[in-house]
Amino acid sequence: MKTLVTGGTGFLGRHLVDALVREADAVRLLVRPGTDLGRLADVDVVRGDLADADALRRAASGCERVYHLAGVVSHRRRDRRVLDAVNVTGTQQVLAAVEPGARIVHVSSVAAIGPVAAPHERADEAHVFPPEAESLPYAASKRAGERIALERAAHGADVVVANPGFLLGPGDVHRVSTWPVSAYLAGRLRFTTAGGLAFVDARDVARGLIAVANRAHAGERVILASEAGNLTWEEFFALVARIAGRRRLTVNLPRNAARTAAHLAPWLVAPDDVSAAAHWWFVTPAKAVRELGFTTRSPAETVADTIEDHARTRV
Repeated sequence: MKTLVTGGTGFLGRHLVDALVREADAVRLLVRPGTDLGRLADVDVVRGDLADADALRRAASGCERVYHLAGVVSHRRRDRRVLDAVNVTGTQQVLAAVEPGARIVHVSSVAAIGPVAAPHERADEAHVFPPEAESLPYAASKRAGERIALERAAHGADVVVANPGFLLGPGDVHRVSTWPVSAYLAGRLRFTTAGGLAFVDARDVARGLIAVANRAHAGERVILASEAGNLTWEEFFALVARIAGRRRLTVNLPRNAARTAAHLAPWLVAPDDVSAAAHWWFVTPAKAVRELGFTTRSPAETVADTIEDHARTRV
């Protein structure tokens, strides 16, 4: 099967491309000019970006399946324009370029599902996005992008939305997703706050995306996460410390105090990052487990592999 992947040179994208090549798909990547393909092999490459309509059409030509992973991750308000340009307008561009009848897997995020009100709660695919989350740039841009994808599905396109949890595991060369691990171990995180993330292994999500493409129904969302990966910041850093054998002294601050601390010491962590982290981004993968047979490895295994990978590929 001829398959297009946008964002195929990123953290999740590389794991997905490896899995697709193993399944003998003919894989084509849309790759920005100058991007190093690294160890990726056995793929066709079209150079261009999401703003290049001609490159997108050439990349999508003849493809029966499209995985749209390309996006920008940032929680900072100053990046709102580029977030919207890539995560929203870029999605429109991809959908416009795909040939009729192709199956499109739009890779969103649990950030687009929205946080829950308390740590014992879990958001599912029908969760109502809280109005206060609209002020969080990344979550709002991912929600807007997937809304475009779902609207296209409502008009007959074969589009399904995947909502991965927050990615850990080996292969995050630029430390965009796994930075809390390296920051904690390096002693750069001096405080924590109420809140937590739904952590999941990127390798498991890559397998899950293929299952979504093969079995999910058009117009649906599917959360790809780990129930055991719903960890408060205190639980997460305790797990990192236990596996690494290296505990760092941190102070747990109330949310407003944590934001104030970030304003006073932005070189440790950005205030906008604290604002995003100070929520309960907890979800249930029950639908993916039930309908797709989705499974994940333990958070301990994922954290151990993340730590080992960071030690091997210091940046």
